[in-house]
Amino acid sequence: MTVALYCRVSTDEQAQQGFSIENQQERLKAYCASQGWTDYRLYTDDGYSGTNTDRPQLQRMIQHIKQKKIDAVIVYKLDRLGRKQQDIINMLSDVFMANKVIFKSASEPFDTGTPLGQAMIGILAVFAQLERDTIVERTTMGRRVRTSKGMWYGGRIPFGYRWDKERQELQIHPQQASLVRDVFDFYLQGRSYNWIAEWLADRTTDRTIDHARIREFLRRPLYMGYMNNAGKLVKGRHEAIVSKEVWEQVQGEMESRRDGKAPAGTYLLSGLMVCGLCGGSIIHIIRKSKHEKEYVYPLYCCKRQHVRPKERKGQPKCNLGYFNEVKLDDYVVSLLKQAALDPSVVQSQLNTMQESSSESDSLIDEIKFDLNEVEKKLDRWYTAFEEGVLDPRQLKDRIQPLEETKKALTIRLEEVEDSDYRVDKSGEVFDSLNLISTAWDVLELEERQTVLRAAIKKIILHPKGTEAEIIWNV
Repeated sequence: MTVALYCRVSTDEQAQQGFSIENQQERLKAYCASQGWTDYRLYTDDGYSGTNTDRPQLQRMIQHIKQKKIDAVIVYKLDRLGRKQQDIINMLSDVFMANKVIFKSASEPFDTGTPLGQAMIGILAVFAQLERDTIVERTTMGRRVRTSKGMWYGGRIPFGYRWDKERQELQIHPQQASLVRDVFDFYLQGRSYNWIAEWLADRTTDRTIDHARIREFLRRPLYMGYMNNAGKLVKGRHEAIVSKEVWEQVQGEMESRRDGKAPAGTYLLSGLMVCGLCGGSIIHIIRKSKHEKEYVYPLYCCKRQHVRPKERKGQPKCNLGYFNEVKLDDYVVSLLKQAALDPSVVQSQLNTMQESSSESDSLIDEIKFDLNEVEKKLDRWYTAFEEGVLDPRQLKDRIQPLEETKKALTIRLEEVEDSDYRVDKSGEVFDSLNLISTAWDVLELEERQTVLRAAIKKIILHPKGTEAEIIWNV
């Protein structure tokens, strides 16, 4: 008789309570020895929750059962198989009993080889789900208490941060944080989720990146320094990666795209402007007045000035004022045409950025350190292969993820440290300015938006009588 020994552990806490993988394996092997069974196979899911059946070794075991390779399944305890009553019952009836496989527990007095054992499993499955529901309720309450205090509630560390065990708080991970900032910037420039995902996947192997992950990044208030506590935003103890204003701009842009509007917004300067008084986002509104005929006034204004008090959520009203859309658009375009004739305006900002490079130098040092560590690991594996310790199949499995990490780090290092990369970016700005200067009148709205976002990172709008401040996309 061939016996499958199934083991599972999901957390360090369970391991400390005696459910460690090693403990389960020893108990199950001892149980087999007591029954005189010598033909057994181990199936181990380390770090997988019992709340669903999407576990690699469990699925492998089920496949072997259907192929008639297994006669009995033994677990240390019923909840190792699963914590949902319906999942357990489905596996028993649709997999084990349907294939005439006996199911036993090494620490509980039942097996499916008897009618009483089958009845006992139904009862114990109820208690397994009750325990699971109690754990979920207790965990949820604990998370809400921690979140209400601005503390990280646990789980997988968010991309962009590290976990400081001594301080019990999230700390910024410089390399990942710089990538997160770029993700937000690219989105405000009109890039799609897929484009950003492909760009980011070439620069990090710390996460599996796709368009859904990018959407998740952009929605997380964590990146602006807040925690989501049951729908209510609470100021976190961790440092923000992007400003609150940038985060709010991104949410507005996501709303526009969801409504079917153009990726960069319906109006020429949508998504580019921020308020110079309060830092709030600038919105577009329409006002109408009737005299002898109806007049329509398209305007730009600060969101915190225009919305009703209850929609400002306790924030004071802004007094930026209202700006005629046509006049402001023309004014900004005139500034861009002037910059095309006098590139020193853009170059001065580029020089300032290059002078303040301490943060960039720190990031370069960290990337170089990680790259060096990866190269050391690769050298060790290649040495082991040359000495005959490792066969070719094992070598491929070991070095492939390291080579991917090395490639991603190399691409990012070149971007951060190479002065040519910065010049190339400013070159794109100058190209856009030249296009605005020579071909603006023949461009369509969407083309104008694209050109503007290639040249401008944001426009800081000040009260009337003061010039708007342009931050170039260098």
